[in-house]
Amino acid sequence: MNPFLSNIRLKWFLATRALDYSADFVKILYQIYLNHNKIIHFRNGYPVYSLSTPALFSKPASNFIARALYRTIQNKNLPNLMSFAVNDICNATCEHCSFFEAVEEKNKNILTLQQAQKLIKDAQELGVSVINFVGGEPLLHQELPEIIKAVNKDFSTTILFTNGWHLEKRAAELKKAGLDSIYISIDAASPEKHDRFRKQTGLFDRAMRGIQTAKKLGFSVGISTTMTPESYRDGELDRIVKLGKKIGIHEVLVFDALPTGRYKERQDLVDNNDWIEEMIQSARKYNQNPNYPGVVFFAYFTSHRSVGCSCGTSYFYVSPYGDIMSCDFNHAKFGNILEEPLWKIWDRLTTLPEFCQAKWGGCKIKDSEFRQKETVSSGNLNIHI
Repeated sequence: MNPFLSNIRLKWFLATRALDYSADFVKILYQIYLNHNKIIHFRNGYPVYSLSTPALFSKPASNFIARALYRTIQNKNLPNLMSFAVNDICNATCEHCSFFEAVEEKNKNILTLQQAQKLIKDAQELGVSVINFVGGEPLLHQELPEIIKAVNKDFSTTILFTNGWHLEKRAAELKKAGLDSIYISIDAASPEKHDRFRKQTGLFDRAMRGIQTAKKLGFSVGISTTMTPESYRDGELDRIVKLGKKIGIHEVLVFDALPTGRYKERQDLVDNNDWIEEMIQSARKYNQNPNYPGVVFFAYFTSHRSVGCSCGTSYFYVSPYGDIMSCDFNHAKFGNILEEPLWKIWDRLTTLPEFCQAKWGGCKIKDSEFRQKETVSSGNLNIHI
């Protein structure tokens, strides 16, 4: 074939078909990662498929893609997600909490504003494109807006996880600080049941008011909920999704209860995946309906169908005291940013056999084989689950 004509034909093909191909690529990309590919919100003009990912075509999304390329070039795990617990206090006492029993330490100081700002700078230099602000209850940190302002918004999207008690009051200052998305914890569609689960009277109603304020300000807004086998069997997931539709939130993020924190003795949560798979499949009808919020599952993300368990591979957690852990639910400490640079801690963490690649079959904490390794020695490092 004539090379000149071939080149002309190629350019014509690209001009007429590239847009359709790009749209197909995006749909498949999100279908694999999220188990759905519907747009749930437009934030600042950019399409949002999930609060947990940068908005499509935004600068943080470009950073995510660029870092994936460098990850390949360097043949080195690089983090794309960080959860930062900004404080160690909370006004609720949740039944399932994985924080207080295992992480809270008496007589220790949380990171100062300057230390938190440096952590964010160092994390972004490592490649982080998604930053979760968690706690404790992060809205009890008076300098939270200043911490959020430290994020270079060209490189990372920002997400807040909150119980919602103070959200109505503080949402405007969070918007001004540059926060993108907010997950509000709702564990039951009944106010009484939710408040009982979190042991804080009035929490549900205050969270609902906070959600409406956050929506008016233009945040991407989601419900974060924890399902136990018993609450799922009782129909709680369906009730929460329908509540989300009623109040107009964009996404429901579902965590299946894990055997850690206050649930650490619950052996029924170990190697018990049948109910979780049933739960994931039950949301298909909602994700196929544009009138419902997107419904995504932690268990799906960590499964073989998505990214797998990424703790210590592309994700890390920072305690209020600067300790680096592989995730919020595995409380092994791999170093402290006040004692050595973040990149050195990450390098050490990601070269350990247990963390040098994602666990393809689901969350490590739910895996009996991983849990049986109560102590793993690597040089002078002892890892405790």
